[in-house]
Amino acid sequence: MRATLPFLQQKYEHFNELCFSGQLPQVRLRLSRARTYLGQLRYKRNRALWLRTTYSDITISLSTYLDLPEAEVEDTLLHEMIHLYILLSGQRDTSTHGALFRAKMREFNVKFGRHISVSHRTTEQERQQDQRMRRHLLCVCRLRNGKTGILLARPSNISRFWQQVSLLPDVDECRWYLSTSVYLNRYPHPRTCKIYSIPSEELAAILNEAHPLVREDGHIFIAKKR
Repeated sequence: MRATLPFLQQKYEHFNELCFSGQLPQVRLRLSRARTYLGQLRYKRNRALWLRTTYSDITISLSTYLDLPEAEVEDTLLHEMIHLYILLSGQRDTSTHGALFRAKMREFNVKFGRHISVSHRTTEQERQQDQRMRRHLLCVCRLRNGKTGILLARPSNISRFWQQVSLLPDVDECRWYLSTSVYLNRYPHPRTCKIYSIPSEELAAILNEAHPLVREDGHIFIAKKR
């Protein structure tokens, strides 16, 4: 399912009473189409001289980008409500998902049969739902074992990856392309040079429409197709 505002409002009130004894205030609930997060807590921190810190414009956002089971949408909302509870309690956690958060998460999972987690692991089915067209900086690597793999880079790290991937001991040859294939949406953009396998028939279809990239004098250009 994809959440609606009436659904979020109903579940927020229900979980506030069930899990937090009604201690949480009414906050703004909103929907987004973000693909980088499932849920997010945002607020403004207000500091006044000699007075306790207060918070305003508190908003919990849930992404409707993925079609998820209802229980997982509920767990995502609870995840953000735990953050809100810790924020308003004045306690300082050891990290974003530190000891306080994990203790409350485990409590709710055991007591209420939930499956709240620190982060969401995207499934293959969810990745296949992503059909938006994007520009992908794609490196196709021929490995020394005869297999072929791919690496996706962000614009911010393509120059570094361009140098590093060819130095990997398992890589025999690599070529760079610009592609808008939606099939590539299912692959991550790693922070380090990590090569992923890809079905040969899918790669052939991608390369048939891709534009080769070349690097000259430190600058990357789209090469003309022959």
